[in-house]
Amino acid sequence: MMSTDFDFTDKVILIVEDIDTSSRFYKAALKTTNAKLILVENGQTALDVFDSSKNIDLVFLDLNLPDFDGFEVLKRIRKVNKEIPVVVQTAYMLSGEEETSYNLGANDFITKPITIDVLQKTIANNLKA
Repeated sequence: MMSTDFDFTDKVILIVEDIDTSSRFYKAALKTTNAKLILVENGQTALDVFDSSKNIDLVFLDLNLPDFDGFEVLKRIRKVNKEIPVVVQTAYMLSGEEETSYNLGANDFITKPITIDVLQKTIANNLKA
């Protein structure tokens, strides 16, 4: 059953995710919310998009990226923008990742696999912040 409780019309979400199946999941899971999604596959592209686009409302950041890790992306985002909500997500729950994410300025931290419900609620909670 798809939830249609969430309406993110006019919201732009930058999703940094290198796994194609995960990207497809985000597109499908967020389709009913009307959010505009910008999907990128690595940290450098994420930073380029972030630097050039001033209308991003939320960053959804995978820690495990092909070029450099999500912590580095998070550090660089926080250097230029302290306000934008950043949700860190990872499939590999290593000790200290959650703490490190929050220490570097993440607003939220979730682990894969993510349900549609959790994804939508997490985004809604962070867009209100």
